[in-house]
Amino acid sequence: MDVKTKNRKFEFEGLLSRLESMILTGIFQPRERLIELNLADTLNVSRFWIRDALKILETKGLVTVVPYKGAMVTNLEEDEIEEIFQVRINLERLAVHLACEKMRSSDLRSLKRMSKHIRVCFESEDLESMISSNAAFHDYILKLAGNQTLTQTINQLKARCHILRHSSWSSRRIVDQILNEHDDFVLAFEAKDIPRLEELASRHITHAKDFYLLQLKTKKALSSVR
Repeated sequence: MDVKTKNRKFEFEGLLSRLESMILTGIFQPRERLIELNLADTLNVSRFWIRDALKILETKGLVTVVPYKGAMVTNLEEDEIEEIFQVRINLERLAVHLACEKMRSSDLRSLKRMSKHIRVCFESEDLESMISSNAAFHDYILKLAGNQTLTQTINQLKARCHILRHSSWSSRRIVDQILNEHDDFVLAFEAKDIPRLEELASRHITHAKDFYLLQLKTKKALSSVR
């Protein structure tokens, strides 16, 4: 592969990463149309690159291409969200089990520091840092699990549920639960308490789902009254 081809490949991967980030961070909302020409002008790339990138994002479940209408950000129905979490809960339970087998004292110290940092971000009302620190905490556990296939599958399922990304962080009650559960994870890893870890893994990831579905049902109920 010559230098020019390598540079083009690098530029395309950068475009793909940027589009994915724009969806995951909510710049593009569920059901929002992604118009190739507008994106090409905004991102200063060719329309063909945009088309190819959207096709890749469709395979990740982030984009839905509708015949004769074009691409839009994927929206999930309630039953789809439930199905995804049914699978993900079992994978998260496996991840903490594998991570516990490899957990060292240095890893425990790292998780403790990360848990404290998340709380500091919360107390300073730095939402973005809190969310990224929370992701780092769980990415560390996945890395310890040492199973690349497991990590990729969990991350793909998390990406598909991008619409839930910020939902639970708007509830003070749920945030308090999440922060306390980080400390509980550390204690359970320290005690090598597999049943407790599996229970935490199941409960911890469902906060966002439950809160989002509750909001969705409330909106539907209010709209039906009108």
